[in-house]
Amino acid sequence: MLFGMTMIKVSGGQERSVYDHLQKRPEVRNVYRLFGEYSFFLVMQAEEKNGLSRMLSELKTKENVIKTGPVLLTAEEGGPERRRRDFAMA
Repeated sequence: MLFGMTMIKVSGGQERSVYDHLQKRPEVRNVYRLFGEYSFFLVMQAEEKNGLSRMLSELKTKENVIKTGPVLLTAEEGGPERRRRDFAMA
């Protein structure tokens, strides 16, 4: 299981509709409103890296999403000793 975190910027006045849309997506775990350059901070969950990439690609095609920030991934591996790895995705 992967958890991805990113920021998105949306067109002015579209924050509420985008927030509502993000809340309904099953892969979005949490949405936080931001002040500044970006509108939202997202925590996403997927089975694999491609799932997160696909979701961001879909978000970028929405006309009210101006841009997304880089994605930070956290992968947890099972086993007797659970290890945590953090790395950035381009």
